[in-house]
Amino acid sequence: MVSEEDVWRTAFIIADQYGPEGVAFAARMAESFEIGGKMEEHRAWASIKAKVETLTAEDAGFTRPN
Repeated sequence: MVSEEDVWRTAFIIADQYGPEGVAFAARMAESFEIGGKMEEHRAWASIKAKVETLTAEDAGFTRPN
């Protein structure tokens, strides 16, 4: 079972490394687990995707360090 803290940590790392493109990355991961029938992992990645969207939204104030 993935903790909420782990999901947020993963989302933050993806947002930091990929910026808004991280949303598509997380969506592809979620889809791949769904296709593979791994529903718990699919749900975790769907949650990560939503959090990356939140972190990278224009009004979120999240900026990638230089």
